[in-house]
Amino acid sequence: MNRVAYIKVLTIKMSALLLLLFSANLRAQNVDYNTIILPESVKEASFEERLVRLAWKNNPTTRVLNNEVEIAQIEVKQARWSWLDDFRVQGNLNEFTLNESADVGNRAQFFPKYNITGQVRLSFFVDVPLETKKKKQEVAIAYANIDQQKLALRAEVLRRYETYLMNREALLVQTELVEDLYASLSLSEQQFENGEIKLGEFNAIQDRYNTQKLRQINAQGQFNISKIELEQLIGVKLENVL
Repeated sequence: MNRVAYIKVLTIKMSALLLLLFSANLRAQNVDYNTIILPESVKEASFEERLVRLAWKNNPTTRVLNNEVEIAQIEVKQARWSWLDDFRVQGNLNEFTLNESADVGNRAQFFPKYNITGQVRLSFFVDVPLETKKKKQEVAIAYANIDQQKLALRAEVLRRYETYLMNREALLVQTELVEDLYASLSLSEQQFENGEIKLGEFNAIQDRYNTQKLRQINAQGQFNISKIELEQLIGVKLENVL
């Protein structure tokens, strides 16, 4: 085998290997939607996972989607039994059917107690299977909506939790800064009264304190809002999460 042919064979083998690895990687990346929300049986779940689980359990949308699945499954059963619509059962109530001992002669031929009739539509063998298949697809769509809700709800809970943590940290930093400035302001106030600093210096420190105090108030509000928005999803107070 010459060098050119060898290179061609090697290239083909490498391409096949890369394609095989790529296909395996795609299969490995398939989402297991049953693990998006950890079940109650998992006791060692992280705090974030417990938040996600609570949000899924307490969110009204979850109940709506589960009900839609049940409705779709019922409609599949209805479609499977829809062929019964072509059959009729009816009864006759008259003097001849009420009194069996009466001398009715041949009148029973014209006044039977009951009638059973049936018919087969030309579309019978097409409509029922297609309608059943359609309802099964609606079941699949209902399950897909649940999977989509799992992904969306998980992402939203984690996003709000990260915002909550960020705002909590920002509030802690801002509170420490305000406390330090308050100590400086108290000291400068005493120094001003003792004539050790001028009014301009005291006012500058007081302005810095007031500015940071306003930022602390804003940070406190942002933290409170992020906590409220997180609790809106999980349905309980954050302090009560076990």
